[in-house]
Amino acid sequence: MKSSTLLYIFLISLLVISCKKEVSKSSEKKTEKRPNIIFLMDDQHRFDALGMINKQVITPTLDSLAKNGVFYSQAVCQAPMCVPSRNSMMLGLYPNQSGVYRNSDGIKDEDVPVKTMAEYFKEAGYETAGFGKTHWGKHKTNTRGFETRFTSEIKEKGGITMLEMNPVAKKKYDDEIAGMGPGEENNLGYLGFTSKLEEDEHRDGWVTKQAINYIKKREDERPLFLYLSFMKPHAGHNVPKGYEDLYDVDTIKYAEQPNWIEDNSPHSKGVNRRDMYREYWSKASKEDWQLMTMRYYANVTWIDDMMGRTLAALKEKGLLENTLIVYTSDHGEMLGERFYKFNKYNLYDASVRIPMLLAGTALPEDLQRNSVDNLSAENTDLLPTLLDFAKIKRDKPLLGESLFSNKRNDATFAALHEREGEAAFMWRTENYKLILVLNRKENATNYNEKDIITGEFFNLKKDPKEWNNLYNSNEIKETQNSYKKDLLAHLQKQKLLVQ
Repeated sequence: MKSSTLLYIFLISLLVISCKKEVSKSSEKKTEKRPNIIFLMDDQHRFDALGMINKQVITPTLDSLAKNGVFYSQAVCQAPMCVPSRNSMMLGLYPNQSGVYRNSDGIKDEDVPVKTMAEYFKEAGYETAGFGKTHWGKHKTNTRGFETRFTSEIKEKGGITMLEMNPVAKKKYDDEIAGMGPGEENNLGYLGFTSKLEEDEHRDGWVTKQAINYIKKREDERPLFLYLSFMKPHAGHNVPKGYEDLYDVDTIKYAEQPNWIEDNSPHSKGVNRRDMYREYWSKASKEDWQLMTMRYYANVTWIDDMMGRTLAALKEKGLLENTLIVYTSDHGEMLGERFYKFNKYNLYDASVRIPMLLAGTALPEDLQRNSVDNLSAENTDLLPTLLDFAKIKRDKPLLGESLFSNKRNDATFAALHEREGEAAFMWRTENYKLILVLNRKENATNYNEKDIITGEFFNLKKDPKEWNNLYNSNEIKETQNSYKKDLLAHLQKQKLLVQ
């Protein structure tokens, strides 16, 4: 495995070099044909689980894309859970606009208030192909704009599932993860184990196989919008053979715990099985902590590997010429931070910040490659970014801002609706973060200062682990009040579209 990985890293390096050589050529084609869009996404990927940021993590594909593109260092999701986050990204709407607040929510096809990302591109003359997870929510949906659609789990009318194509492999996978509990996120799911299954018997492996087969057989002359979305590195951590071998588990650093005797999290205390995690991980050995963390990283490496193989197939087919590549994740991952917190369901950085980058031969020439953008970036920005880039007119106004625009500010927003009768909202810059907990209202425009129950305020430069809540401190009260004013103003801009 190690030797093959070294070969793979070499091939990826060649891919990056070739991309650089093709930049001048692609500029000639931009006026002739709309660019291809390759949208890569995974699930529960921490913002810092990249080799370019954390030397413990092996991600040659994403690191190479970043060298040939722009990395958005302050990117956040709109909600730290799958369904509202993915709806926000695919619709370009905040949760307060879509009405999708929790994983138990969703929108019926006939009630979707705006075009989906895939529908925009299909109507603009693109061939649209979607592989992997969308997770629209509790309602059965159609493919919502994808002409070709393969999913590993949730059936979409007009799509093909892993269960339909390979029921034997699907049963093998379901049997292997049976002890990991709901969402594969119990303690066994996090500790994980080395999988006994072949790669294409895993859901993500099967999806990747379908995507590569589609690319190899494709003959359509239209510009391509391809969406490839993985379920990992989301727990459970049952990574295929070989990827764990790339890591030295004895050197893995894991989450440092604050000197607390209880959970100091006003907006998320007690949310989503926290007591279960604390009971187990407070007694876990150093070796178990290292193994859990390593297996999360190994899953990241596996996904990175499959992204690389997919890009290699696209390159061989000539589909990386005049192409924009997007990469993001739906939310982050707590790996035991802040008093034994795991998975997501809070507005702390490990949960709400995500890795995000733009790359490819069609990247605008005025953007410096191998650069880091420290301004605001949100998943709601991706739809207006892609529409403006492909010169597709928006049907309705979107609050997100194109990542190519000079109108972006330095603040980002996210929402959490996990407690009955409460809503928590985040206003974050590179320097500070404000979290407000409010009595929940049906319409975001009705929130005001009287609705505030409590809050949290962090100096991110001095306290990046968010251990020291300054909300009731007079130390930086003026700054906090300024953030509160901006957060409430941002809520005023959000009009509820769906109930």
